[in-house]
Amino acid sequence: MKRYLFHPLFLLFFVWACQIPPAPKKWKDPVLLSKNFRLIDSTKPLIQSGDVIFRNGDDDVSHAARSMNRMDTTFSHCGLIQIEGDTIFVYHSIGGVYNPDMHLRRDPIDSFCNPLDNNAFGVYRYNLNGDQLKRLSDVVHQAYRSGLRFDLYFNYQSDDVMYCSEFVFKSLNRSADGAFTKYIRLDTMPFGVTTDDIYLNENCRLVKRQYFLQ
Repeated sequence: MKRYLFHPLFLLFFVWACQIPPAPKKWKDPVLLSKNFRLIDSTKPLIQSGDVIFRNGDDDVSHAARSMNRMDTTFSHCGLIQIEGDTIFVYHSIGGVYNPDMHLRRDPIDSFCNPLDNNAFGVYRYNLNGDQLKRLSDVVHQAYRSGLRFDLYFNYQSDDVMYCSEFVFKSLNRSADGAFTKYIRLDTMPFGVTTDDIYLNENCRLVKRQYFLQ
């Protein structure tokens, strides 16, 4: 019998909510918006390939997602950073109207953290050596090339489809030869790994947490 991460009622709500077109972007003061994008720019020099990035959306789906975190409800979504050329890209698994083809996305950090859609972001770093970072890069790029799809049913036991924190955690864990397996929660709900499980452990440290100006 398959075990799922979230309660069936949450799954019904989440699947339903993901099909609703997002509301038109709220108008924000262009000066304020520019300042918020500069906050993203100020973080870029601190970032390295292999960092984990989190964001908090201000829509209903994001609210539902972060409410299922185990301890800290600051963030609703996460991805893995790869610096390619002069661009910082975020690889992340997302579905619904936000990503109709459901395949793993590769977005510039400015798009991933867009202040029109989010009110905060955070960058964290695992203590990985050079070989592990190379392996992580290979895992991420292979998942992208293969068109890894988003898992609407949040089944942690499946590897052919993954939700956001599952993709991030399993990629990190593979790069470290399973060293982080102990953080998988199989004994309690939520089942598997929640977004906050990724950064609330001794192997992960904060690089920068930023709240946007409102």
